[in-house]
Amino acid sequence: MIEPIEQELTEKIKLLSPGTKLRKALDDIIHAQLGALIVFIDEEEFPRYSNILQAGFRIECAFSPERLYELSKMDGAIVMDKNASKILAANVHIVPDPGIPTSETGTRHRTAERLARQLGVMVVAISKRRNVVTLYYKDKKYVFGDINFVLTKVGQTINALERFRESFDRDLELLDKLEIEGSVPLDSVCEILIRGIEIKSISSSIELNIIELGVEGRLSQLRLREVLKDLEELLTLVIMDYSKKDVTEDEAKQILETMMRIDHRVVPFAKALGYDVVNSQQVSDTIVRPRGYRILRNEVHIPMNISQNVIKSFRSIDQLVKTNANVLQRVEGIGDKRAKAILRRLREIKKRRQ
Repeated sequence: MIEPIEQELTEKIKLLSPGTKLRKALDDIIHAQLGALIVFIDEEEFPRYSNILQAGFRIECAFSPERLYELSKMDGAIVMDKNASKILAANVHIVPDPGIPTSETGTRHRTAERLARQLGVMVVAISKRRNVVTLYYKDKKYVFGDINFVLTKVGQTINALERFRESFDRDLELLDKLEIEGSVPLDSVCEILIRGIEIKSISSSIELNIIELGVEGRLSQLRLREVLKDLEELLTLVIMDYSKKDVTEDEAKQILETMMRIDHRVVPFAKALGYDVVNSQQVSDTIVRPRGYRILRNEVHIPMNISQNVIKSFRSIDQLVKTNANVLQRVEGIGDKRAKAILRRLREIKKRRQ
């Protein structure tokens, strides 16, 4: 789940991404090597900040890239409304609280960071010397990279993620065979969970980069979406299958969140699943039997509530494979037709994996 401040920062980055009018203005300023300091505030709050945002000229005009570019030629800051739809003032002198800590060294960037922290607003600083756009929002900082560098970084990362996802899917196919046979080493389960969570973690690390790319990142966004397709659901179902005690879908998601924060090793993951283990050999020696949530949902395609009824009756997927349609159709939600379809599909999987 994205924290509120991270979601807000994401929305601010979108305002400055390629394809937007604001980004066009920033690029024009960079190409002219002008430098700029742009403050984004609630228009109604502007009069309250007269002791911090001093002097300058009130503009009160609709924003356009051309207007912002021309105003950047003046000394001082430009003030815009928080939605970047209106230019409120230019040639503004900024006097933030000097006691607010800042890690910046340049005057423009020190002022920008202090103002963002003091007022809780977005401030954009464009370095005249380095041609870099830096976004400050509250206590957050985001530096926009060279678009070609970011495109290369994102492309290389997604290439790796696609290979990891192919490997993850192959591991699940091998797991199918072990599950039908009813004997799965716990370390195999943990390794699959670790690989899936590593895919999620690496994906999260480039999501902001893709947002930063704006229209240039559309293909990357589609490729990343395909990598992440049904991944969280699969991980949740694996946890429901192998946790030592029965857990609900919501409880499995909580365990998944815990796994995102712990060491990516089999022992911590086995403990997160509820097993009392102390070393990797113990994890390897532990044999577990899946309840069958993942196979019933993804291979047989029956709803969760009916899967729960089936699992309550048979306890494990290997026991379900051994039953017959007459017994299976006694489960609530399973009729004769569905019982035969389920068993036929499970036996197809067993035959396919032999």
